[in-house]
Amino acid sequence: MKSNESIPNFDVKVREYTNYSLKSIKNICKNFGPRPVGSDAEKQAQEYMQADLQKWCDEVKREEYKCSDKAFMAWVPIGAVLLILGVIFFTLGLAVLGLACAALALFFVVGEFILYKPVLDGFFKKKTSGNVYGVRKASGEAKKRIIFSGHTDSAFEWTYTYKGGRPVVATIIGVAVVSILLGLGANIYAMIHFGGAFGSVVWGAEGNLALRIIAVIMYLTVPVLVMAINFCNYKLPVMGANDDLTGCLISCAVAKFLSDNDIRFENTEVAVLCAGGEEAGLRGSKAFAKANKEMLNDGVETVFVSLDTIREPEFIKIYEKDMTGVVKNDRCVAELIQSAAKNVGVDVPIGVIELGATDAAAMSQAGVPASALTAMDPTPAKYYHTRLDTADNLSPQAIELGVKIALETAFLYDEKGI
Repeated sequence: MKSNESIPNFDVKVREYTNYSLKSIKNICKNFGPRPVGSDAEKQAQEYMQADLQKWCDEVKREEYKCSDKAFMAWVPIGAVLLILGVIFFTLGLAVLGLACAALALFFVVGEFILYKPVLDGFFKKKTSGNVYGVRKASGEAKKRIIFSGHTDSAFEWTYTYKGGRPVVATIIGVAVVSILLGLGANIYAMIHFGGAFGSVVWGAEGNLALRIIAVIMYLTVPVLVMAINFCNYKLPVMGANDDLTGCLISCAVAKFLSDNDIRFENTEVAVLCAGGEEAGLRGSKAFAKANKEMLNDGVETVFVSLDTIREPEFIKIYEKDMTGVVKNDRCVAELIQSAAKNVGVDVPIGVIELGATDAAAMSQAGVPASALTAMDPTPAKYYHTRLDTADNLSPQAIELGVKIALETAFLYDEKGI
């Protein structure tokens, strides 16, 4: 049975759940405001969602965990400072120190942003965040489980997404990559040229033309690296209405729909995870997978569907590869979502996330079949991680489509599995 066959006047009723999502997002934004991970506002928003889920789910819990709110994005300013120091050390002939700076910057970029490992967390104060998890049980023996998820926290503003958009962000990222590679190569070359870890000032008599040309190129990167120090504005957390209250409230709407219409699958549990800490490096979903390892491996076939930033239907996409392409999500789950979208009249491509990650990546790493559905301009959108991501900038049409796809995914999974 398709979701639109489950009740009379399905399309009309779905608008009620779209309105529920919209109203809830607006209430959360108005009453609690921006929600950095571990903030009181994030906890209040989670308690708001928990109270709703308690009306529609058989079991609801909130699990706490600790993480830093700033460590994940700190690799940007720390890396920029290291690379600037590397330019100074190279110029002074202190090649081994310049090489160390470039290597450290590379380690932080790969560790935090490419692999989402907490390599910097130990240097930052940790805060208490949480995950809200609700389950609507099967009427009979549970043989399958589907988890819909969004993240409750909001990001700190990305200065240059707001002030310059893709050209400026791309320039900073490109220059940073060039600076790291240049720092590694240039300092190794300097060590060979000077015959040791330390040499002379590159502008001195012992320097050569190649070293001086490299130094000039390095100097040209410094203004951009200085800009990168202010890449993330820790004084300005954004509202995060689209990213990702849309994912949270669409997930909650699925549970509400099933409860309101007295629908309970015979052998399929339907669960909702409102995860904290996605903007802090997927810390919440990682904590959930760790805390619930026994449940996720209890013999009940489990799939995970991340809903993240449902705003622009023209850019709707399913992620088969996540975490900047490093993590492979489950193809079968991606095709399940794609088939559900087709059933509601939308052709959604399966592809690779361009930059960043969703909570599906953390679940894939934990061995849970997972995929993600997003609907956001990957340029990125002007509102992405900026002060423009407000409740005034929501798309009712996109949220309604998200509700329909999520509901159809649940019904299709109950009927066919993966």
